[in-house]
Amino acid sequence: MVDQRTGEHNEQPDDATLLTAVAEVWQLVDPPPVDLVDGVLAAIAAEDLEFDLLILVSTDGALAGVRHSAPEESDAGAWMLEYEGRDLRIYVRLTRIEDRVRVDGWVVPVRTLSVQLKADGQDEPLQTEIDEFGRFEFPSATPGLSRLTFFDESDESARPRVTPPFWI
Repeated sequence: MVDQRTGEHNEQPDDATLLTAVAEVWQLVDPPPVDLVDGVLAAIAAEDLEFDLLILVSTDGALAGVRHSAPEESDAGAWMLEYEGRDLRIYVRLTRIEDRVRVDGWVVPVRTLSVQLKADGQDEPLQTEIDEFGRFEFPSATPGLSRLTFFDESDESARPRVTPPFWI
């Protein structure tokens, strides 16, 4: 390319070369997270699900003191899980009482939902309703990998809300 003012022959890089150089600088200065592509693909795939997947909320240190003071060799105790969705939070408590596990919890804000608890290998899920205080209970849950599903029976178009699997 000839500079109009000086008449000198001056080669300037084209747009593709400039953009490549800018990309290399940003790769050095501020590289993208290594899991960015996987995260974007997972988010796109989640949009096509027939249900809303609830997110397990990180509770670092929040469970301190939750376990009963039962002897360590015993399986007695209680554990809390907290899930978050677009428009609600769900708190789940698992309590081991002798040879059974009680699963109970509550939904915030309170809403009319039905709840299913299904363990892997279980033919029929256990089912209950959320009461007027947002509470639900399964007095004796089947041990194993399980998940809770919440249905909004007042809105047929609403997708069910499902927890990731957890162990009972």
